[in-house]
Amino acid sequence: MNSARFAKLMASDSESLDLDEVSLIMSAVLQPGLDEVEWLAALDLLAAECQTPTPEGISRFLFGELGFTGNREAYYDWRNSCLDRVILTRTGIPISLSILMIEVGRRLGVQLHGVGMPAHFLVKAADNDSVFFDPFDGGRQLDRRQARELFETITRGQAPWSESHLDPTPNRAIVIRMLNNLKAVFARRSDEVRFAMVMQLRSQVPELAVLEAAEFDSANAIFN
Repeated sequence: MNSARFAKLMASDSESLDLDEVSLIMSAVLQPGLDEVEWLAALDLLAAECQTPTPEGISRFLFGELGFTGNREAYYDWRNSCLDRVILTRTGIPISLSILMIEVGRRLGVQLHGVGMPAHFLVKAADNDSVFFDPFDGGRQLDRRQARELFETITRGQAPWSESHLDPTPNRAIVIRMLNNLKAVFARRSDEVRFAMVMQLRSQVPELAVLEAAEFDSANAIFN
């Protein structure tokens, strides 16, 4: 059922996917029996408790007052990619914490964009290209220079910088990045059951299905 709903959402050409809905569908696939309505309501409650409906106010509320932060001790735990677990434990990875901030903002009428900088996901306000938020690091604000410095620190100067790294990332691309993360996590853990679940979800995303079919054909060509 959840896989079918995910397929229907991802079959659309629309970039305006609701990240909370898609994220919780993915969580429900990995955690059968999850009540998505409960966690949508939890997001509603978080938004209702935020007294300052601005990008800075949302960041202070989530990462200051409530203490949401990056899970540095168990960064590669697959639960860090599940929005319900992020809300429950108040820990996550850059992309899941960013989704939390974006979705709380959406409920408050504050438009926030995900910024899919390679190696580290950030958030920015829709109307400001000069200020970024790092949800993994307590909502720390960065300007463009600091964002580049963060990138160069994480990549140890081994990857070239481009100003396009700070462009807004469409929600559809955010979902794909989440699936890429989960695929890598379960492959590393040798968790065959959940790896198969993620691969089933990936097969419902047209661009990923085409890509992986091409990789499969290429691999077969090597051994044939």
